[in-house]
Amino acid sequence: MPDTGQVSIFFLVLMRALAFMLSGPLFTIKGIPTHVKIGFSLVLAVVVYPLVAAGQGPLPLDAWSYGLAVVSETGFGLLLGLAVTIVLSSVRMAGQFIDHQIGYSMSSIMDPLNMAQNTLLSQYLYLLALVFYLMIDGHHSLIVALTQSYQLVPLTEVSLNGSVTFIMIKIFSGAFATALQVSAPILAVLLVADLTLGFLARTVPQINVFMTGFPVKIAVGVLTLSFLIPLLGAVLRTIFDTIEKDLYTLMKALV
Repeated sequence: MPDTGQVSIFFLVLMRALAFMLSGPLFTIKGIPTHVKIGFSLVLAVVVYPLVAAGQGPLPLDAWSYGLAVVSETGFGLLLGLAVTIVLSSVRMAGQFIDHQIGYSMSSIMDPLNMAQNTLLSQYLYLLALVFYLMIDGHHSLIVALTQSYQLVPLTEVSLNGSVTFIMIKIFSGAFATALQVSAPILAVLLVADLTLGFLARTVPQINVFMTGFPVKIAVGVLTLSFLIPLLGAVLRTIFDTIEKDLYTLMKALV
């Protein structure tokens, strides 16, 4: 008969891993079956469990304290996954800025994967970043970070305080600033195109600038983006490094 204490430890390990995977960017895609997400989290928990159980102290015996431990481990995993998702979503945010300036936001599409409305370039850039993240084994880094989280923040020792809120706000503001930096070159070119069209409208009033501006801005924006795509790898690499730094900063604040 299995030891009740060992089962309790394994369940806490599983809840942290499951919450992290469900809120992270890789498994938030609606097309992945739920049993696949749970199965992968279960396998990961089985692999990590021997390392955690070796140095784990006694767990609370009463049901109330253990229930709070389950809630805290779940919340801890959700915070880690949310932090990764926010940073990676900066690429999608940059695409939305570009789409709004080009005019693609007027034809936003329904994304069946996320069950939300997304614009064309935002979805393209996000999927491109996600594929690039998998190509450089970024998912391995996430698994390593989750594994080390059990050492940095042992089970039942999660502490939610005001610094966690501050760090999450800092992560979101950093993602917003990154989105502006990524989209800034294209926005600058589109601003010049707007100024040129405005000058053209003043000099040649017969031209319908409103109708002419749509294809011109689309062509200029997409052409500029195509020139910048080769440089996007270095930008994404910086964003991925930011993910690791933010994860460890958040872990230290939760101790």
